[in-house]
Amino acid sequence: MRQNIKLSLYKLAVLQLLALLNNVIEKLTANAAVFTTPPITLVAMKTLSDTFTKAINAATEGGVADRKERDKLVLEVRTMLRIQADYVRSVCNGDAALLALSGFALSKLPEPINEVGVPQRVKADATDVSGNVLVRWGKAEGGRMYRLEQVSVDPALGAVSWSGVALTGRQRVVISGLEPFKA
Repeated sequence: MRQNIKLSLYKLAVLQLLALLNNVIEKLTANAAVFTTPPITLVAMKTLSDTFTKAINAATEGGVADRKERDKLVLEVRTMLRIQADYVRSVCNGDAALLALSGFALSKLPEPINEVGVPQRVKADATDVSGNVLVRWGKAEGGRMYRLEQVSVDPALGAVSWSGVALTGRQRVVISGLEPFKA
């Protein structure tokens, strides 16, 4: 499977975004032999980094206009980083060693799930409608579909026959058509 870089720029705070920008500038500068023709020059990136740093400092001590200027630069930095990330992806072509040289974080490779977990915190609650029960449960590792089954006698008594009640992709289901006050 091909390796990729992770951006998630919308999750980064202003200072984290500045740190990522400076890291990318540093790594692309150090590895200029690999990344020969970036769409945005390193000089332009450094200029934006300096302007962004000044805007962050001004917004910290300043007013609304300073914060708006900083927020405008946040959008510019995100756009610049997206463009550079696309360039890095095209140059590296999924090579993890080259992607690591770019300054961007590597995304996690998906791993197969060997064993599906059992849902925890199973809870059944009465609803306002007679004969209906709301059943809820927690997430199960690797679980995408859940099958709910019922039995009419106590399962501790021995061999019993289970019957399917619901098949759902959610973590809750309302079971209807039950006989009131029956176990």
